[in-house]
Amino acid sequence: MNIDVSRLGPFDIFAGLESRDLAFIATNCKEMRVPLGSILIIQGQVGKDVYLLEEGAVRVYRGESESGQVLAVLEAPTIVGEMALLDPERIRTSNVKALTDLRLLSVPISTFIVLLGVYPSLKVKLRQLVNSRG
Repeated sequence: MNIDVSRLGPFDIFAGLESRDLAFIATNCKEMRVPLGSILIIQGQVGKDVYLLEEGAVRVYRGESESGQVLAVLEAPTIVGEMALLDPERIRTSNVKALTDLRLLSVPISTFIVLLGVYPSLKVKLRQLVNSRG
């Protein structure tokens, strides 16, 4: 399935990228649907993808159970799983659970790494996002 470049527009992190680079991202995206209650990311696992949350909400928490330390509740449109981009070993630092049915795009971390090397502005926006989430 080809992902339309316009679906990347709501994500602030991509603001300022050229259309050919957005097209590169779009061709590497896969659409996913995740049902309410599913665990999207498991703390401690190696991350292979970053997720662009188009519809829905997720809870980000640390610990063995949902009663662990809640870090955030994130609503679309936002990026999820970005912390794995900052760790050379790509280890997930928290769990992410679907609070609603989700529609998202998965982007391979390898695609993001290429763009971070080419676009310093993307790296700055990623750092700002991470810092804003504490």
